Amino acid sequence: MKLVKKLKETDLDSQFEALLRGLAARAPFLKLESLTRNARLGQSGQHRADWLARVRAGSRRYALVAESKRLGQPREVRAAVLQLELCLADLPKPRYGLLLAPFISEESARICAEAGIGYADLAGNARLSFDQVFIETRSAGNPFYEKRESHSLFAPRATRVVRTLLQGPLRPWKVTALAESARVSLGWVSAVRQQLLAREWAREETDGLRITKPDAVLDAWARVDDWSKRTQTREYSVLENDPVRLAEQLQNALKTDPPVFTQWLAGWLRRPYTNPVVVTAYVKTFPSNSDIEKALLARQVDSGGALRLVMPKDDGALYPSQTVRGFPLVSDVQIYLDLLRAGLRGDEQASELRNSPDFSGGWK
Repeated sequence: MKLVKKLKETDLDSQFEALLRGLAARAPFLKLESLTRNARLGQSGQHRADWLARVRAGSRRYALVAESKRLGQPREVRAAVLQLELCLADLPKPRYGLLLAPFISEESARICAEAGIGYADLAGNARLSFDQVFIETRSAGNPFYEKRESHSLFAPRATRVVRTLLQGPLRPWKVTALAESARVSLGWVSAVRQQLLAREWAREETDGLRITKPDAVLDAWARVDDWSKRTQTREYSVLENDPVRLAEQLQNALKTDPPVFTQWLAGWLRRPYTNPVVVTAYVKTFPSNSDIEKALLARQVDSGGALRLVMPKDDGALYPSQTVRGFPLVSDVQIYLDLLRAGLRGDEQASELRNSPDFSGGWK
């Protein structure tokens, strides 16, 4: 689904109102008596609720206090929960708090549930639990912001920062040092930092920013990664059947632009599991076909070649690198991403690599 349009504040207000009315209609014994926008609460009127719904559940009347957010990320949700707790304190029982957002992730839903707060979003996710009322639904995917935000967090320049942060042992990074290591501007570091903190995938420590949920970051990256959009690939048929020997020949042939290996051979070198049937290497520029033919007795083909040369659209994919048995490889994170949807049992080799205790320098 590619619905990524920006919702205007007025659009959200009308949709949240419809959402609240629709929730009430889903429980036959729940009756909505009134719905007020921007309502003052309590005798002092010190706090305001985005929405105040007066409902009847069976023989009891409830005040439903709803706080609405444009984003349902964990950090936003925690702030909303605190605001709801303040609002609920100004109302006599029985009352119930409810969070509204375009989309509420599973992590945000867990935060609400632990706080005893209900939630509902425009994607179809909801949980209300009070009196005789219990509604819980979970839909697949986020039709609003997830793709746009993920693409921003995992844009080519941004991934330079993410790769650096994911290289273990995980440690805190000062902004300037992170920008220098990732070879990006301070603005890119700031943008990535904000998104990681908002999702609670990282925390700010005295010594800088540290990734705290590397698996969540890598899983989100893998969901939006698209090999075909970030690379150009040339395939070659070769006479050499031994992948290690072929890799050695390639290194000798490309001494002025050394290849950096990835996919099957790189995964096998790091954590042997499946036999590498294709040798894949990143290069900054493609060599001429005549040079490849002469050095490797290779011929360019449309598909099915045992040798793949890959030119990345952003050379951040090549850093950080590592050397195993004399072969330069991309980082474990990049090997994993490159293998995951490559076929030829690449997903199995990717899983084996990721499950190794020293994956990406060790995350534990």
